[in-house]
Amino acid sequence: MSPVEIVTDIMFAGLSGMVGFFAARLGGEAWSRMILTSAAATRARTKLRRCAPLLPAFDQRRAKLRIALAQSEARRRSVERQIDQFQSKLEELQRRDDELIRIVGRKRPGCRLFKAVMVNRHVQAALREGRSHGLLDGSWARAQHVEIWAQNLPEAKASLDNRFPVSLGFILIEMIEPEEAPGAAADGKGAAA
Repeated sequence: MSPVEIVTDIMFAGLSGMVGFFAARLGGEAWSRMILTSAAATRARTKLRRCAPLLPAFDQRRAKLRIALAQSEARRRSVERQIDQFQSKLEELQRRDDELIRIVGRKRPGCRLFKAVMVNRHVQAALREGRSHGLLDGSWARAQHVEIWAQNLPEAKASLDNRFPVSLGFILIEMIEPEEAPGAAADGKGAAA
């Protein structure tokens, strides 16, 4: 092959490559214009224009929902803390069941508050034998505090006997009479003066 033929072939190949490149480019442009001017592309552009204002609204809604979620999470944590506090208080109260105070009667004019300490001998005997009492709680094996509203000591003892009868094993360990109210003593002095 002569050098002229080689140069001619190279020029022909370069020219063919350029024509092919431009033809492909022209074909691609024509194809893309056909796609862009099609009815489907027009509908897609219309939908995009219609939906474009929704994007900022969605962002705002997402921000509001994030704030609401954070607030809900804070409330949930607060409720969990309260539940934990209530459970610990309940456990503490269950550990302190011997401090349960039972109330007999109700506060009314002329009544005073008497305090009694009682146990139940049947419950004590049942616990010593390793069984539970059929009717009463095991806490009655230990001293239980009872508050009685009555006008005087005999009425307080009668109320206590009616509510916790000796025949059922209740034993009165101690009965404390209320002290005179300091306000009553002051009123008496003021009236005398």
